Amino acid sequence: MNFKKRSLIFVTFFVSCLAIALLAASIGTEHWVEAECRREGDFSDKSNGTVNFGLFHGSRHLNSGLGDRHYPMNMLKILYRERTFLLYELYIATIALVCSGILFGIFSSLLAIVNTAYNPVEAICHVPGLYISNGLGLLSSVGAVVTWMVQFYLKLTHNVLIREDRDEGRWRSEGMAVFGYSFWLTVLASICFLLNIIIILTTTWDPKSRKKKKDLRSLPGKQTGDTMLY
Repeated sequence: MNFKKRSLIFVTFFVSCLAIALLAASIGTEHWVEAECRREGDFSDKSNGTVNFGLFHGSRHLNSGLGDRHYPMNMLKILYRERTFLLYELYIATIALVCSGILFGIFSSLLAIVNTAYNPVEAICHVPGLYISNGLGLLSSVGAVVTWMVQFYLKLTHNVLIREDRDEGRWRSEGMAVFGYSFWLTVLASICFLLNIIIILTTTWDPKSRKKKKDLRSLPGKQTGDTMLY
């Protein structure tokens, strides 16, 4: 590779680091879903509340007319007590896919450094490895987006409140949930992996070289080195 191509490959290192940071922020923040909630019955006109949570933690801010009250949420404990709060398989899949996206982002960033500094012989460490690591990172992050979207439309649009708030507090959140910024960070990470693939494709695409190889394959006999030794 010439200097220009190596420089473009090095750009993918920074893009991979950005993707890693976005995925790490998404898994560590508490805004995969956000919702307003209303209370039924007495003082319903004076009651309001908000709920937000991520993959591990969240919070509920509920005001029954006597002032705002903050209640922390531990998602693992909630799912242990209330198994139907979320679709458990999709919840675990989302976590696993975000983590795998971070892992493939680390691989792609390391390969970007290797290909900038050296010209590795092994295919897995060269251009094919860059495609594979970024492609798997893209699939993982897009998979996390899809699993959470399915979770959202099947479960969270109907309810984001725990059983205690629904039964005892008579709170409701149906139709008031939206995707939070933590979810959109994962979408941005997917775009970063896609951008890396486009940069690699642009860098390694050489139509002249491809045409030359095609012409050589079409030449018969001795011109292609197809000779017999006696």
